[in-house]
This record gives sequence, C-alpha cells and structure tokens, in this order.
Amino acid sequence: MASFASVATLPSPSCSSSDDDYNDAKPLPPLPASKEIRPPPQHQHQHQQQPQRRQLERDCNVAMKAARAGDVDQVLARFAELRASGTPSVLCYNTLMNALVEAGHVKDAHDAFGEMLAAGVAPNASSCNILLKLHSWISDDDDDSPYKAILWMREAGVEPDVGTYSTLITGLCRAGRLPEAWGVLECMLEQGCRPMVHTYTPIVQGYCREGRVGEAMDLMATMEAADCPPNVVTYNVLIRALCDAAKFKEVKQILKESRTKDWTPSIVTYNTFMNGLCQKGKAKEALVLLGVMLGKGLDPTDFTLSILLNCLCHASRISHARFLLERSTSSRWYAGVVAYDTVMGRLCKMGHWRGVLKLLTDMIKKGVMPNTRTFNIVIRSLCIGRKCSAAKSLVCNQGFAANVVTYNTLIDWFFYHRKRSEVGHLMCDMAAGNIAVDEVTYTIFVVGLCRDGNFAKASSCFLESLENGLSMDLLGVLINRLAYNGKIPETIRIFQNMRERKGLFLDNSIFDLTIERFCRAGYCHDKYIHNLNSILDAMLGKQ
Repeated sequence: MASFASVATLPSPSCSSSDDDYNDAKPLPPLPASKEIRPPPQHQHQHQQQPQRRQLERDCNVAMKAARAGDVDQVLARFAELRASGTPSVLCYNTLMNALVEAGHVKDAHDAFGEMLAAGVAPNASSCNILLKLHSWISDDDDDSPYKAILWMREAGVEPDVGTYSTLITGLCRAGRLPEAWGVLECMLEQGCRPMVHTYTPIVQGYCREGRVGEAMDLMATMEAADCPPNVVTYNVLIRALCDAAKFKEVKQILKESRTKDWTPSIVTYNTFMNGLCQKGKAKEALVLLGVMLGKGLDPTDFTLSILLNCLCHASRISHARFLLERSTSSRWYAGVVAYDTVMGRLCKMGHWRGVLKLLTDMIKKGVMPNTRTFNIVIRSLCIGRKCSAAKSLVCNQGFAANVVTYNTLIDWFFYHRKRSEVGHLMCDMAAGNIAVDEVTYTIFVVGLCRDGNFAKASSCFLESLENGLSMDLLGVLINRLAYNGKIPETIRIFQNMRERKGLFLDNSIFDLTIERFCRAGYCHDKYIHNLNSILDAMLGKQ
C-alpha cells in the first residue's frame, strides 16, 4: 500500500466536482512521528493462560461490553478485577478503551492505552482504531493528531484498514471537516482500500447536517454505482434531513423505492418520518403511517407512541390520544411512563383532573411505574380540582422523590389562596430535603406579595434572588406590578438598593425595560412626566 504521507493534496471529489466549497480543499497534514506516543515493544507479552484464566477474561469482557453503554464505572470495576488476577488481554483493553472514548473520558482512555503498552501487550488493528477514534472525534480544524495516530500505527507495524479510514472519516465529519473527509475517501480508493457503507454514511450525514440534502442524495447514488448500496442507517439519516425540510413527498418516494432496493425500513425509519410529520402538525398523516408500519409487522415502541400522543395532545385531539393509549394495551404494544405522562399532562392543562387520576390508576395496574413528572402532573391536577390537602399528603407521605417543581406547584396554589402558614411549612420541608428554591419559586413569591399589596417585601425578595445568583428576568415581573400600581418610591428604592449592594449592576437593558413598562402604564403623558423623570434620575444615580 502506498504511503499515506505521500499524498500531497486532496483530489477534488469526482461525484461532487461542481461544488465550489471543495475547490479550496486543504492538503492533508504531514505525518511527523509523534513524540507523545511511542510504539510498543516489538515483543508481545507472552502469558500462558490457563482455561480458568481464559474463561475469566471472556466473562469480564462480556460483562464490560454489556455495561459500557450505561455505566463506565461498572466497566472500570470489572477491568480492575481482571487486572488483579494478571495482565488483561488486548481484547479486554480494547473494550475498556472503547467504553471510555464513547463516554467522553478522553484522558482516561489515553492513559489506558499507555498502560497497555507499558504492560507489554501489543495493540492490534482494533486498538489502533480506538486510539484514532479518540483523536479524531475531538479534533478541530487545526488538529492533525488523527493523522499522527495513523502514522504511529504504521510505525507500530499495524497497517490501517477500512475500519481505520472509516473511523477517521467519521471524526472529520463530526468536526465539520467534510473536504478532508472526501480527501481521505479518495486516498482509500487510490490505494485500493474498498470503502464500505460505514465509510460513506458519515459523509452523507455531514451533508445533511449542513442542509445540503441534494448532495447527500447524489453521494448515495454514487454508492449504488460503486456496488456499495446505502443501508437502512444511511436512509434514516437522509429521511431525517428531508423531514426537517418538510419534504415529505420525497420521503414517501424513498420508502416506496425501498421495495426494489436492498434495504428494509426499520422502526427507526418510521419513527423518524412520524416525528417529522408531527413536528409540522400532520397528525392525520402520522396515524396513517402507523397503519402502514403495523401492516409490515412492526410494533410501535414507547418512542413511537410518545411521538403520536404528543402530536394528538398538541392538536387537542385528546379522545384520539386516550383511544391510542388504550389500544396499546389490547394490542400488546409497550406504552411506558413517558406516553402516560404526555396524555396526563394534556388532561391536566384542560382541567380534567379526574381523567388524570384514572390514568394514574390504570398505569399502576399495568405495571408502569410513575416517575416524578407523573406525580407532579397529579399534584397540579389535584390542585386544579381543589384537592390541595390530598396533593400535600401525596408529597408528605414520601411516596415519590419530590423536587422543586413539586413544591413550586403547591406553594403557588397556597399562596394564591392566601394560606401563608402552609407556604411556610412547605418552605421548611424544602430546606429539610435540601431542595433549593429556583427562579420560579421567587417569581411566585414576588407575584403573590404584590397581589397582597406588600411591595416592599416583593422588592426584597427580588434582590435576594439576585444575591443567590439568579437572573434579572424577575425584574420585568416586579417592575410591571409596581408601574400599574403607581409605586414610584418602591421602584426608586430598588435601583438605590441595587447600586448599594455589591455585584449588582444597572445597564441599558434594565433602563429600557423600566421606562417601557412605566410608559405602558400611562406615565409618559404630561400629567405624570415628573414621576418618570424621578425614576430616570434614580436609574442614573442622581439624588
């Protein structure tokens, strides 16, 4: 195979030569020997493994692969167990490094690679591809470390293969370096390394990400001509881009042509299409597509149902949503907690609190465990139904993990009904549970205090929120209340206090907001202009 470093410039891509962006294609960076990484010793660690040791490695490797998508700590624990009994094999190191790279633990993955070399375990092609993934997935426009990694592979006696180049292309496309990805693809072809679908698909995705859907389709046609037809993953990428552009006719044509091409739409394909339709408010078409999917023997997933239910609820077709949820049980589809939360949330907004409680009962009977969002919906529904005592009891019995949203719902309701003692108890419960108040909590207090005519306390509450690191957004709510109630002195006092308190600054946006709110309240007329002038003086720091 010709030397990768011998390629001086990137050739223009043959299938997209009309594209002006590629006329400025950069040359491939040179591949100097990396000083940070040394090739491993030429001898491989020789270790005569007993059957028991080999079985332990197999078991640990299987366990690490099963855990890596969800819990890197489990992978590390398994690997530590294996390391304690001897030197792990290259396969186990590969599993560890890949898990760390995919979890974004770049330094740890690099350290694991160094440990493998220090232990005398020679890397194989997969090890080097993982190292390349580590460098290429975090590269930027000026980073040539992926190319250095390929040079290092050759110095280590490992020849890059189609997986190596595909990994590099994926990293370049993720970084938005499409011209370079094209250059690597052309180099592969020149060196007789046959690309596979996984080589082309990242470039298709890169085009789609930039909105260049036509060029993505041209590349897919080139793939077919090169006897490397796109697979379902490639088509899913294209369909997502077409849906984002609301080109649903093209999507239907692609699905129709799948019958004569070597790919079969998957549940992900239909979910992507349905989600695109629902994003544009086409609930009816999405339900028709559900029928097509069922006709092909594909059962909806929880995500499918959530897409459709959310669309139906947004369109206020709540009866259709409830019917679909009930049908999911009789049809043995899986309707998870997200699906129930979607419908319950809509019923809550419509004030149908009894319907919410019925769905809560149904989901528990069917073995679907409610989450915190479920209970928050139930609590809000109970408040709407004037069942505040039941709502508070639900929180107090600690049947679920209450959060700040839970308490904000109850505080808002009790504040509105002027039950100050209940509000005090809830605030104490939040403190006891180490639940910090947020901007919504302060907004509830400011609005409630202003409604009660206690503007001084409302102002103090706002200033306290700023000292706790919250944003200035609450100021608009407070100023609006002060303006419409004619509270000029209180407004002036706020600006004076903000000037006196360390770290609180006044800027043009605050001035604009204040003048705009007071003008809306009628203070721009001649009769009240002196009041407006006094506010301006206060903002400018004049006595």
